[in-house]
Amino acid sequence: MATTTTLFHPLSVPIAAGRVRRCPLTLLAPARTAPRRPTPLLVARAKRTNNSTAAPKREADEEVEVEEELPWIQDKALDLVEFTGTVTQAIPGPRVGSSPVPWLLAVPLAYVGVSFALAAVRTFRRFTSPRTQKKRGFTSPRTQKKKRVTKNIFLLKSLDELFQKGREAVDFPALQELMQKTGFDMDDVVRKYIRYTLNEKQFNPDVVVDLIHLRKASMLEDNEVAEILNEISRRIVREKGPIVMDLSGFTEQGFKRKLAVQTLFGKIMYLSELPEFCSRDGSLVVKEIFGVTDEDADSLRSRTLSEAGDIESLERMVDDSDEHGTPSSS
Repeated sequence: MATTTTLFHPLSVPIAAGRVRRCPLTLLAPARTAPRRPTPLLVARAKRTNNSTAAPKREADEEVEVEEELPWIQDKALDLVEFTGTVTQAIPGPRVGSSPVPWLLAVPLAYVGVSFALAAVRTFRRFTSPRTQKKRGFTSPRTQKKKRVTKNIFLLKSLDELFQKGREAVDFPALQELMQKTGFDMDDVVRKYIRYTLNEKQFNPDVVVDLIHLRKASMLEDNEVAEILNEISRRIVREKGPIVMDLSGFTEQGFKRKLAVQTLFGKIMYLSELPEFCSRDGSLVVKEIFGVTDEDADSLRSRTLSEAGDIESLERMVDDSDEHGTPSSS
């Protein structure tokens, strides 16, 4: 019994002579059997574990919120891309270069792409064709210019035919009919025919009388006729440049162009000084447009008069035209 007590209770001693002897270390030994320090460590580890598990939870929450903000179509597009990549990898056969796309898929896709491009080009050409534009009521600038040239030719040819029938055929109703057929205003009709005459016809007394008769038949005011001459002058300067009196040093082409400008200026100045054609007032600025001095204008005017022919016969023809009377306003 004493031996058993010693094994299981090392801090006790055997009983002898009825007295019990206690070891001074009996109370200190059991304190080491259950240390308490690991408990705070376990608590700390548990807190750290809870913190580490809480962080991924917040990240997962944030990721869920981002996924909820994605549009539906974008989500479907991502699924389609992923599915396409899976299908592409599943197709057997050689690949196109270093890409994962197989030739079995690349060839049909290339054919479809080329067919779509050709169809788009054919549709664009069909939509922009003149026939389609005509049906839709749309005309290109080139077509508009062609129509305008056609109307100009019709107008000039019709006036020439009327003058061939006689000056009496060129009256206000005939000019109104031409305006309706061409869509031009009266000042456009007069301006186009004057410029056509100055450029294409020989400047003689018959032509001058025809222009005077056209001016009277148009029933235009003097300031409107003056503006017509100003506009003709502006277009000549815009196309061929201003007048240059010294023609030395120009090439053959430049010499002819500048000489033509001088000739046109002399014809316009001659018409502007005819009382039967235009009254000279402040609205006529032909010399200023061409950029000539009074001395140069007199020189060019005399040259034009010599080319026009006999001035006395011209004045006689104008007087005969006045005796036949001007067209009535009705």
